[in-house]
Amino acid sequence: MENSVFEQMAKKYDTEERIELANVIVKEVRAELRNSKSKSLIDYGGGTGLIGLELSDLVDSVLLVDSSKQMVEVAKEKISRKGITNAKVICSDFTKETPKLKSDIVLMSLVLLHIP
Repeated sequence: MENSVFEQMAKKYDTEERIELANVIVKEVRAELRNSKSKSLIDYGGGTGLIGLELSDLVDSVLLVDSSKQMVEVAKEKISRKGITNAKVICSDFTKETPKLKSDIVLMSLVLLHIP
């Protein structure tokens, strides 16, 4: 999908079906993140934070990275609304630029199908 599609659908992205799928993924990933409280996590292609924000209690910090400005804005609103203090969001497209980021864990869920 083109980035412009995500810009248009950002505020309506979190449908019941996507939330259900995210919950399945979160359940599986949570099991892998035991003993990760001191680790940092990057959720690349994190969108609205459906997965990454649900893991914030298991790690020291979460960085959501997405190429859609509108998706990033929705994620920021969620972080504020939920009072999540260890999560940040940046808008970046790794196919065009590669910011120097370091993390112990990198999560990519349902992302690669959108990368040319």
